[in-house]
Amino acid sequence: MIANQPSISETPDAFIVNGIAVPKMKRGQMNTYDPAIIKAIGTDLFFQLIGPKEALPIPDLGFSDAEWDDLESQIHTDQ
Repeated sequence: MIANQPSISETPDAFIVNGIAVPKMKRGQMNTYDPAIIKAIGTDLFFQLIGPKEALPIPDLGFSDAEWDDLESQIHTDQ
């Protein structure tokens, strides 16, 4: 059985999948996508294209170990 491979090309602002433009995510902006586009190309391919390729680093918030321990204890007492 031969799988139907989509035709994918890339521009600076979008991925083109079988003639359908899928805008790239832009950092610092709210990114919204038309559900019809997602359905047309399939959710797996959509997330492969627009999802981050590497894990995003967790920023150092500057808390000391004691402060982290205090935050953890507050979380457990609030539940």
